[in-house]
Amino acid sequence: MTRIRAQDQANYLGPLFVNPGGPGGSGTDFLFQSAANLVEQVGKGYDIVSWDPRGVGSTLPALSCFPDPESRAVALEQEEHFFLFNNDSTLEDLGAHQQATALGCQKYSGEVLPYIGTMANVRDLNLMNRLYGFSEDLTYLAYSYGAVLGSAYAATFPRNIKRMAVDGVMDANRWFFDKEFLLTSYVDSDKVIDEFFQLCFLAGQQGCTFWHSSYTAIRQAFITIDESLHRAPVAAGPTRQFDWSQFRLYVWNALKSPSTSWNGNGGLDTFLSLLDDRKLSQLTATAADALFKYIAQGNDELSSTNTLVDPDSGLRNGGGASTIIGAVDNPYSFGDIRSILPFLQSERVTRAGYLVQSILGTRGVLNNYIQTPAERPLQQWSNIETSYPLLFVSNLRDPLTPLQEYAPLVSSSSTPLPNQISSAISNSAIFPGSVVLRTNGSGHTTTFSAPNDCAKQAIFDYFNSDSLPDANTLCEPATLAFNLRPQDLQAGAAPASGAVDTERLKRRGRRERQWRQM
Repeated sequence: MTRIRAQDQANYLGPLFVNPGGPGGSGTDFLFQSAANLVEQVGKGYDIVSWDPRGVGSTLPALSCFPDPESRAVALEQEEHFFLFNNDSTLEDLGAHQQATALGCQKYSGEVLPYIGTMANVRDLNLMNRLYGFSEDLTYLAYSYGAVLGSAYAATFPRNIKRMAVDGVMDANRWFFDKEFLLTSYVDSDKVIDEFFQLCFLAGQQGCTFWHSSYTAIRQAFITIDESLHRAPVAAGPTRQFDWSQFRLYVWNALKSPSTSWNGNGGLDTFLSLLDDRKLSQLTATAADALFKYIAQGNDELSSTNTLVDPDSGLRNGGGASTIIGAVDNPYSFGDIRSILPFLQSERVTRAGYLVQSILGTRGVLNNYIQTPAERPLQQWSNIETSYPLLFVSNLRDPLTPLQEYAPLVSSSSTPLPNQISSAISNSAIFPGSVVLRTNGSGHTTTFSAPNDCAKQAIFDYFNSDSLPDANTLCEPATLAFNLRPQDLQAGAAPASGAVDTERLKRRGRRERQWRQM
């Protein structure tokens, strides 16, 4: 547990607890990395407090599924390639890999597994807030999975809410009760990649390295790369190879943060142009290492490097908290995964993200080795009156926590869920009086993917006054990726395609050379 002391002691408002999501995100690491942004977001009157949840960072007892970091690194590298769900054999390969991991979890951390779930962290959060001694009421800001933790807290202690806001909202009821949760979480991914194609075209030859003569041509070039890597990997630098699974994971990472990942040196557009021009093999060893490090961001389960050695076991927390929290919270068997194999083999460009396979597989096997969880919800939450309204913030196009309605993919859910509405809208329905603030942006969370003054001010006002945004508010970002404005996208104005632009080819070559040499 750590904190940033309030800078305005004359107008002190007490502690504000922050959770970065995950699950399994290190709050202490997040606080050190994001201190200035958090103070700007909530003001100077709060002590901003965060913590490492059980099994993360420096918490004890240690949670690990591997005897040492080297064994874990080998397992993670193997997992990068399990996206290739081409046949039942691949499913069996994944099953064997995850069974070995699950056996390791049981061997090295079996006694603590039942106590790693969300509800255990709810009890910890309540205790930390009480021990802080300022107030029984909780002030809380979170992102992504932090909505599940926050909603569980609000459902358990509804009269203890002073303020609670979540940006990038995971659906709490589905997290605990819906076997399709991870699949339906990806329904907006194609919307986001389609926006990349459109913005790339509108940016023109000077703005987007992956530019082609039309939106359709850009999309087709992307599909051609995807299909080519599906058939065979390519060289990436002097000693590495790059396969379809890694390509999909690279794209998935980029979809979450358009404002920082779509264009510029090291951006998605330049990366795609290297593949389009068959130049990925020309990466330097340093650039290749950077490429694979970026890919691993989607695989390493948000583990903290700030860990202690457990004096009783000699182990360190090994980054397994994300998967284990999911297994404790939403138990189902590996056999259930077979029912969604046709979906995993679908032709959609991005929808079946890597995390579907990784988390579904590990969760399904882990449930054979986890005793009955110490606590989990017995039924779905509904109509919970809180002492102060909650605020949920969501992009219109989020590849992980969608705002839209969706139809069930498979009929595996044993309990029907109301209205089949996902994420922020569904969470808001649990808590009458809560508000959903929509932002016309793409990516995961507005704070980190589509920052805009409107949403920023609404969150600040919520924590510093009695102000809630109007339920019909739609915030517009000032700028989009490729330095475009929202009105550019709305107008659909596109540069003339014309003949081949030799200057554009020169610029593309310069950008590719810079990317290869990073």
